[in-house]
Amino acid sequence: MDKNLDIQVKEALKAYLASGVEDQVDYQKFYLYSIVTHSTAIEGSTVTEIENQLLFDEGIAAKGRSITEQMMNVDLKDAYLHAFRTASENPIYTPQLLQQLSSLVMRRTGSEYSTIA
Repeated sequence: MDKNLDIQVKEALKAYLASGVEDQVDYQKFYLYSIVTHSTAIEGSTVTEIENQLLFDEGIAAKGRSITEQMMNVDLKDAYLHAFRTASENPIYTPQLLQQLSSLVMRRTGSEYSTIA
């Protein structure tokens, strides 16, 4: 690498770290909200990341979105947070633990189904 470019990169990195930008953004929350938004979009939700941020952080529901869509997002966020806490405790993964996570995902929007299978 060019020595001058190497110095420029190091100076830019030093300035970036000194700016404190990393301390101003909660990347864990940003990633969680993005995962929730995209995961529920696969299931048909049209709630955007900005709408989820307002819902999760401020409790403000999005106009024009169904309550079911919004609750689907809240349920999945809560399930993820619970899963992260549980995983940090190095649990034994059992069917009961998976059932508990599943029940959190479907807490407000789930239905009971009776089928032969």
